[in-house]
Amino acid sequence: MNLPIKFSINGPTGWLNKKDELLEAADLISGRPLGLDHAYYEKDKPLLKAGIWRSSPYTEYFEDYQYDEFMYLLEGSVTVESEKSKETFWKGDAFLLPKGFKGYWKQEESVLKYYVLVG
Repeated sequence: MNLPIKFSINGPTGWLNKKDELLEAADLISGRPLGLDHAYYEKDKPLLKAGIWRSSPYTEYFEDYQYDEFMYLLEGSVTVESEKSKETFWKGDAFLLPKGFKGYWKQEESVLKYYVLVG
């Protein structure tokens, strides 16, 4: 049965208090991304994943981002920079990082976000 899924700013019960883990990064430039990811919804074909994610500061480089990713920042800020643009997104901002993006994800503070990945 398909039912609506409520996203909580605190994640699932106890999620905010769980110990951080090392997160994957494309090409890590600086920092060490420690945090957690919780998928509220996942489907394989076509790929669709929606959830909540948190991470400590770090910078990574994407040669060819593999998803279309919609994000809504609940806490923190991030700067996304390519050869043609540079934009900083703040708490309360919603934005899309398109598939094929080539550039930097610069996170100078901890971030908490909702996300939807489409692949």
